[in-house]
This record gives sequence, structure tokens and C-alpha cells, in this order.
Amino acid sequence: NRSGQWRSQVCKPLYESMPDHEVLFELAKRIGFYDELTRTIRDADGKIEWPEAATREIANIVKSIGLTGWTPERLKRHQENWDKFDEKTLMGKEGTDVAGEYYGLPWPCWTEKHPGSPKLYDITTPVAQGGMGFRNRFGLEHNGVSQLAGSGSAPTGGVQGGGYPEITKKNIEEVLGITLTDEEREKMGATWATDGSGIIAEKCMQKGIAPYGNARARAIVWTFVDQIPQHREPIHSQRQDLAQKYPSFEDKPNHYRVYTKYKSLQQSKDFSKEFPINLITARLVNFSGAGMETRASKYLSRITPEMFADIHPELAAKHGIKNWDFVWVHSPEG
Repeated sequence: NRSGQWRSQVCKPLYESMPDHEVLFELAKRIGFYDELTRTIRDADGKIEWPEAATREIANIVKSIGLTGWTPERLKRHQENWDKFDEKTLMGKEGTDVAGEYYGLPWPCWTEKHPGSPKLYDITTPVAQGGMGFRNRFGLEHNGVSQLAGSGSAPTGGVQGGGYPEITKKNIEEVLGITLTDEEREKMGATWATDGSGIIAEKCMQKGIAPYGNARARAIVWTFVDQIPQHREPIHSQRQDLAQKYPSFEDKPNHYRVYTKYKSLQQSKDFSKEFPINLITARLVNFSGAGMETRASKYLSRITPEMFADIHPELAAKHGIKNWDFVWVHSPEG
């Protein structure tokens, strides 16, 4: 879900084992990168309070998606007061230390005072109490059609009764109907997503405005390569005839800064000659959703103690494989 939960350490690492962050720090020291790596999480005395420091760093980084409110102090307070939350609404009960907050501070949680958002895209609730519209992330218009929400479609209690763009230093005064001081303008970042001062988000809460804007939902994705969905054969297909008929996507020279090969790799050779079998990997229920996909729990591992492969009887007979035999699985990737 969209909530965060604080967990306490059950036991110290056993024998020569170390916590992940200590391994990372030791590696950083050996390659001369420790000071740079920990610069923003060390206190004035050079000490690191773990994992609180890391949690604060995360809250600062994920400001760009609206999760500034996930501070270690708030998350720990929720853990220590599990019994003080309503089981259905997740709202903290009146008269408690967590009154008015939703358990786990579900995304988005815009500020360190925001209660979290239990329901997405709920315009019947003020923004400062967990309401919001759809995010403005697909431009202001497309083919002459406004992509902002229509008149009357906006979170209740806000100064805007319809759509508006994501909030920036340039448009905040116009959208919110306010006047910034010179000091606020100097401290403020360029957009709500990069505003380290938090001023934009705070001003938005005061005026009932969602920092990421209020736009229309996008039902037609004009950036999709296939406007009408069509089959595209896997890169390492065991059916070369289908790979020719239904080729993969064109290569992307800058796919999140990485040159990613699709069609050129698929068409570079006939993979079916060396790898004629279709392999489908899957997850097991007892290892999913529990943080145990690495088989770290000996109790869950008892349910499925060994890795296994389901093979069609005819294919197994062809390769002389009997039930419970060990097999090697090779693929173009290794």
C-alpha cells in the first residue's frame, strides 16, 4: 500500500554478519567515498543515527513525489501507538498522540504536519486533510484540449474551483492568490518537487491546493508506441517466425540514460536454434509479500525447501529427465 511502517530490530547480527548499511559504509571507506556518501546524514559531531538519519534523507529525496511528511519521529510514534488507530478508517483516535493522522501517513503526505491521504483522488476532502485531484503531469494541453480538470472539479475548500497546473515559484502567487515576501521568494525552490524550503507545500496547504496540480485523468496515452495494443514477440523468442512477424520495439538510445537494445538484439540472431524452450519464471505465494523472496526465512523455506522447474512430460522424456532429477537451466542471459 502507500503507507510507511517503522519496525524495531529483533536481534543483533549473528557471528561475522553485518547490517547492510555497515557493509556499504565499509566499502565506501575503502574506495575513498565515505565522506561524500554520508555527508548529508552525519550530525554536527560526525555521528550517524541509524536508521533515523537514513529515513530523514529519504523524506528529503522523495519530496518530488509528495512524501516529505515521512519523518522517523512520526513513523515511530505510529508504531508505538498501533492500538490508537481505527482499524477501518486508519484515523488516529481523538485524545491520543496520533489524533487526526492516518496510520502510516499514506502517500501523498505533503508536509510534516499533513495527516496522510487514505483515499486517492478524493476531491470531497480538503488537501490539508488528505484530499487531492489528479496530478498535472501530461502538460497543460494536448491537440488544443486542456489537460487540466474542468470547472467544479477540485478538492473542496480550496481557492481554486477547477483545474490548475503544478505549483512553481513562477505561478504560485497567481494560482494561490498570495503575495510572497522577498525572503520567501529567495528561499523557495523552482517547483514544489524541488523546493527544499518546504514553503510551496506549506502555502498550498493553507490555500487548499494540491502542490502537484489538479488535472484530468489520461485515458488515451498518446505517448504509447502502439496506440492500438498489438502483440510483440519477446527478444529471445523461441519462435523466430513470430519474431519476424511481430518484432520488438525500436532501440532506445537514451532510455533513462542507458542505451537499451530491443529490436536490433532480437533480430541479431535466431535465438530459437540455441534456446528452443520457452522458460517462464514465477513467484511462490509463500515467498511473496513477506520480504522473503531471498529465501531468508527458514520457516517459510520449509514449505518449498528446494528450487524447482515444472517441465512438460514429453519435453522431460525427450531430454531424459525424471521426476526429482537435478537440471541446469541456461538462457541467453546466463
